[in-house]
Amino acid sequence: MANSMTRVLAAGALLLAVALACAPVDAHDGCHGEAAYKVKFYFKWTAATHPRSYPKGGHFSPPTVASHSSAYQMWAPGSFASQGIQNVAETGNPMVLRRELGVYMKAGHVGKYDGTKEPTKSGMATVVLRAKVGPSTPYLSAATMAAPSPDWFTGFHDLDMCGRWGGWRYRRSGPLILYDSGTDSGRKHKSEDKKTYPPTTIFSLRRGFPAFGRPFGWYVIKRVR
Repeated sequence: MANSMTRVLAAGALLLAVALACAPVDAHDGCHGEAAYKVKFYFKWTAATHPRSYPKGGHFSPPTVASHSSAYQMWAPGSFASQGIQNVAETGNPMVLRRELGVYMKAGHVGKYDGTKEPTKSGMATVVLRAKVGPSTPYLSAATMAAPSPDWFTGFHDLDMCGRWGGWRYRRSGPLILYDSGTDSGRKHKSEDKKTYPPTTIFSLRRGFPAFGRPFGWYVIKRVR
């Protein structure tokens, strides 16, 4: 029975790999060549910005940013978290997410990714990463944990860097909204682990605790080449 189940799982994994390899990629006709960007995270999460919820020692895990096609999705509200995003949201460890990105790179659905090795020292910090997009991988997504927390993270997803009228965008920016990965049912920053079963889809924590309508900072993406 165990061997049979192993063969089934292996076959399923093979079919998934084939599907990924054969999936169509984007063709942004108006954006030619590659464009390089500097991605800045301006984290602002302190007792002053969030006086009703900021925990002692609040900080952010090593952020990861990646360029990709529409065939890959790092995360999005209403979608289930991958194991990589779950690990980032629950523990801050980006290694599984980065391994996932490596697999999708081989399939041609992820272009490049970048990330730091160390978490920020506090909730007030600026982190700079690099990103490179191309006609087949024009989207940018990023994720980092707000720690300590049960499974809360922030970032951005599926930003199309190809302009509506063609040509690579020069700049994009936006607030860093807090999200729940839907994998832990803890309700406070330092709640004990309480696995959500079955898991729910990713959802915003913008209203009520712990964000109370306030972002956890801003991201700014500027073209450098």
